[in-house]
Amino acid sequence: MATDFNQNQTPDSPWNPFLPTKRDISRTEELAQKSPIVAGVLTFFLPFATMIYLNRGVNNLKILGYVFVAGFILGIVSYQEKDTGNMKRVSNLVGLCGQVALITENVKAVTLARKRLSSKQS
Repeated sequence: MATDFNQNQTPDSPWNPFLPTKRDISRTEELAQKSPIVAGVLTFFLPFATMIYLNRGVNNLKILGYVFVAGFILGIVSYQEKDTGNMKRVSNLVGLCGQVALITENVKAVTLARKRLSSKQS
């Protein structure tokens, strides 16, 4: 099922960080000029620098919030456990999933902007 992303119609979901915001769609030309490779590499090393590079942060902050909440819940659930090594592995997995989600979201934002721009021009 293809989703139509024209100027007046966007899927609104305040909870899903992988959908483009209305601001992203209004800034399609600016986002399309950015490099998805630079966005991905910059996100891997400095996520907050990527927010400045792409001039967008709402979806990144949603993902960081979800990672924080997941880590907090796992910390509460496993508070009484004696085996801290297992908890460290789980927390590293949560952090890795959050990092992958951030990279995916930023690269996807640039590639979707390029697709919107090419479909708008044709």
